[in-house]
Amino acid sequence: MPDVRHFETIDDIDREAWDALAPGSRFYQSHAWLRGQERPEFATPGYLTVEADGQLLAGTPYYDFPSENAPPLPNVSEGHTVLRLGTRTGYHNEFLLPKDPGTAEEALDALVAGAAERAAALGCDALLFDFLTTDSLRLLAGRFGVRAQLRAAEAVVHNDGGTFESYRELLGRNVRKREYEIRRFTDSGLRVETAPLSACVDEFAPLVAQTMDRYNASLDLAEIHTFLTVQANCLDDLSTVFRCVDEKGELVGASLCFAWRDTFYARVAGFDYERTRNAYEYFNAVYYEPLHHMERNAMTTLHLGPSALKAKVHRGASLHPLWAAVVPLPATAPAGLRRDTVADQALADAVREEAGAGMSEEEWDLTRVTPL
Repeated sequence: MPDVRHFETIDDIDREAWDALAPGSRFYQSHAWLRGQERPEFATPGYLTVEADGQLLAGTPYYDFPSENAPPLPNVSEGHTVLRLGTRTGYHNEFLLPKDPGTAEEALDALVAGAAERAAALGCDALLFDFLTTDSLRLLAGRFGVRAQLRAAEAVVHNDGGTFESYRELLGRNVRKREYEIRRFTDSGLRVETAPLSACVDEFAPLVAQTMDRYNASLDLAEIHTFLTVQANCLDDLSTVFRCVDEKGELVGASLCFAWRDTFYARVAGFDYERTRNAYEYFNAVYYEPLHHMERNAMTTLHLGPSALKAKVHRGASLHPLWAAVVPLPATAPAGLRRDTVADQALADAVREEAGAGMSEEEWDLTRVTPL
């Protein structure tokens, strides 16, 4: 039988063994990312692992939030006190499991059983897996009774050709507009340089604050500086800051990305809007220069997250559904999936109306979201 263990910090779990379970799509569950999210002032972290014969088979973080810091809950969790499993940031969760299907099912059963014990100890009566991919939702609902709801859409550029030329081909009829944005930036006198995050925190943080203020998502400058510093400490070797500078080399704006396997993750950007030149600085620093960088480093996927979907689709992104899934405890109900199909379809239709494209008919046919 697999052995389920509990840890209070990911430092006590072997990094190589943990990361062996995290392919390119699972950066937000990587060892370094999770270490950078250990902020007890926001939530108390914990980790569950499943091991057999000394081999790590599965793992998940979980978080116990004080009420004043708890993120808003999805509607599907109404009536429950939930334990949140999966990364607390990043808006993307998948299960860390072995590739072999039979072993994966056994490991998932053990992981959920261990999570149920922790939930009971914390006074919770359900498990919440938020921003879960469709494949992970199907796997979960194939083993347990699950209540789920469509949560969001995430944008990803799948540049399978791996070159900037193959990216241009993804743009279709939008390619001329995107080429204009690149020419406008080139002609502006600005340029993009790269640096690790550790070299940029002090100059980058105020620009992030300015951009967040512009989009009504204000955050205290000291907190922005703190989270960038923590990420530099934990993830500097994975970081690239695309520094948009003027002729004097002074920073006008910047975008932070993290590299994981074959995938580049765009995280946060900031600009000094009194010094930008109406030269599409944002799109060059967040899309085009990272895609050139990806070509040089044999990466094929640019992960752009769940906001501003129309702009991302117009620049080559595809949209993928994400789900909130609740497993009521005890997790002994017959396996299966329950959801409000009308509400889910309404959200999918709203995403389609906002984005205008980028949604695979097969992937977004919600009638086909059935357990494995």
